[in-house]
Amino acid sequence: QDRSLKGVSNPLRGTPAMAAEQSPAAPADAGDPDTLREVLGSGQAQPRTPKAQRTQQKLLDAAAHVFARHGYEATRVSDVCERAGVAHGSFYRYFRDKDAILQELLLRLYAELGRATRAPDSGREPFELTAFLTQLETFNVRFFHEYAARRGLLRVAREAAASAGAGCFRDIWFAMRGRFIERTQRLIERLQAAGMAGGLDPQLTAEALGSVSEQMAYVLVGLPDEVPDEARLTAIGRACHAVWSRTLFP
Repeated sequence: QDRSLKGVSNPLRGTPAMAAEQSPAAPADAGDPDTLREVLGSGQAQPRTPKAQRTQQKLLDAAAHVFARHGYEATRVSDVCERAGVAHGSFYRYFRDKDAILQELLLRLYAELGRATRAPDSGREPFELTAFLTQLETFNVRFFHEYAARRGLLRVAREAAASAGAGCFRDIWFAMRGRFIERTQRLIERLQAAGMAGGLDPQLTAEALGSVSEQMAYVLVGLPDEVPDEARLTAIGRACHAVWSRTLFP
């Protein structure tokens, strides 16, 4: 079964357009978690009764805590069950193994991030630079605050994506960052259509700016023992914004 995620920005596979050309069956919206679930071949059955739904949610909440605390490799199903207060055998009524529950957590996280982050709007007429830069700064600052609120799972997502044999997690990770990169690429293309951001390759510049944000978030927000406070998160966002704004408007 081909488990690759068609149409998602993955530098190991080429641009979204190239991926779509390679597969006429590419999903129309790879950002939708149900579409992602289908492409990945992870048809997670949803519990039908309220009691079963509550048990599943207890397992998901417990898994989010345990993964964030212990990391991908060290987490065990027994740890999740103990945290959830659910019998070990009951776990397998809901999830095949620890990879399956992490995959479900990341698919839900992917949907959350899509709702929580929106790129600034460059399509308004007439274009006003000061207003746009204010939007861009707000976007960059909000990104780090949203990352901080989910830093445990985002750190685990990156660790799982780097693990040998965890191909589905690589696909989910590239889907998460791919949506962010594609939004930035479209933003640069709209700016160029208005006569700005000249001389930049939209796709590669979007990858570069996205990598700056991603690495700053991972190192400065995801890895520290304690979550940075609000002032620190805002300062990080503003520093990132300076890189973005000076790249787009030299």
